[in-house]
Amino acid sequence: MKKSDKDLQLSDFRALLAVIELGTVTRAAQRLDMSQSVLSYKLERMRKHFGDPLFVRVGNRMSPTPLVLQLAEPTAQVLRIIETDIKGQARFDPANSERVFRIGVNEVGAIALIPRLVQCLATDAPRARLTQLQLEPGVMAAALESGEMDLAAGHIPHADASLVRRLLYRRDYVCIASTNHPRVRRKISFKQLGEEPRLQNPGNPLTNAWLDEQMAHAGYAFASPTQTQHLAAVPFIVAASDLIAVVPREMFDLFRPSAAIKEVGLPARIPPVDVHQYWHPRMAGDPGHRFFRDFVYRLARE
Repeated sequence: MKKSDKDLQLSDFRALLAVIELGTVTRAAQRLDMSQSVLSYKLERMRKHFGDPLFVRVGNRMSPTPLVLQLAEPTAQVLRIIETDIKGQARFDPANSERVFRIGVNEVGAIALIPRLVQCLATDAPRARLTQLQLEPGVMAAALESGEMDLAAGHIPHADASLVRRLLYRRDYVCIASTNHPRVRRKISFKQLGEEPRLQNPGNPLTNAWLDEQMAHAGYAFASPTQTQHLAAVPFIVAASDLIAVVPREMFDLFRPSAAIKEVGLPARIPPVDVHQYWHPRMAGDPGHRFFRDFVYRLARE
């Protein structure tokens, strides 16, 4: 490093991470709300400081050099510590905060919760940003502890006992069929459940197991189901076929206006599941984190 160079600033490292993630100076500048010339100046200052080109153009993207790849993770960790542990000690001002909130959700949360969070965050904290992460229960605790994820929301039966949890709501499930289904009316029996072709999503293992158990107790069994990995596709597949399916009620309410589907009464009510939000104890006192988890709690319960 050249001693004559000016000291680097935190904003320089934020610029570096933005270019790594987005691949172009244009998109990185837009993300950081700065001009391309200012971002280019920051990158040039870092090139001189490290004596490294930092990025080389590969097609339409800026590809990071080995030095940048070595810097990326420790840089991200330092910025997370500053944003949460240091800045968080000051009073949090939602109206002026530029904090990035990171929340992990599954597909139901991504469809039913994230759009409402984005919409309301624009009013409550207009300069803050929301990043949605895929919820992976096996690594959720580590991500929350490291600060890679601020909050997780979902039904996690075996969540790490070290995490703090708060009940958001209880999720109901409903059986759906096409509004034009030739055989299924407003209610369906266990016998008919076994006769009708079914569309199944593996993302509801507890509900699927409960249905299998209820059918067995009644002396019936499901035929081999048609499978789809994409829960958001279920209402539209059902609307276009004679298949029946079981989905979370919030999915039914959300897609009913755009898909020709109806709720069908089952012989027994499907047990609801608890949806919690989770966070690491070390974040409990951070004012910005407290704002975000209270914000999510309020919206989830509306």
